[in-house]
Amino acid sequence: MDELELLKKDWNKQEAIFPKLTYNEIYQMILKKSSSMVKWIFIISVLEFLLWASLDIMVRLSGKYDNLIELGTKNISLISTIIYYSILIYFMIRFYLNYKRIQVTDSAKQLMENILKTRKTVKYYIWANIGFLAVTTVAIVGYLAIFTDKYSSQSVEEEVPVFLVIIITILVIAAALGIIALFYRVIYGILTNRLKNNYKELEKLEV
Repeated sequence: MDELELLKKDWNKQEAIFPKLTYNEIYQMILKKSSSMVKWIFIISVLEFLLWASLDIMVRLSGKYDNLIELGTKNISLISTIIYYSILIYFMIRFYLNYKRIQVTDSAKQLMENILKTRKTVKYYIWANIGFLAVTTVAIVGYLAIFTDKYSSQSVEEEVPVFLVIIITILVIAAALGIIALFYRVIYGILTNRLKNNYKELEKLEV
């Protein structure tokens, strides 16, 4: 008897031992897992909001925020802070609504659509965060380089060309943004990949 026949017999034995799940039972399992993952996406976004808010408060209490006033970037900082918190709050609401929507889903097709919407929301969230941080950083660096003597005074004291100081600053900030992007990729990527797997399982149910 060849190996294939042995595998078939073993598979048949397993089918006899383990009860077959119905369509509804499989759907409920996938629904429960998907709901849990979307809930975690919402929880992580809330924790992220609290983290940035805490860091902002700490910087202001430490007195380092006064440096922004000296450099003339207070208004830029204020506007960017309001916009950034607005972005975070908007997506937190979207994540919460996605979670509530999935909880009351009553069909595999609808659940598939909600999973796709959630994954798109996470993608937009990541790009919005990274894009906003990049634009804000470029705006602040450009302002300091053009409208203040911050970089020119540094270059004179350190005998380094001003353009080199700016390039080094941009590279350091780009590296920081890369680390943040990696953080988003790892944290949110794990959950969205699991949602993708759930989507594939639902596709099998719909066949």
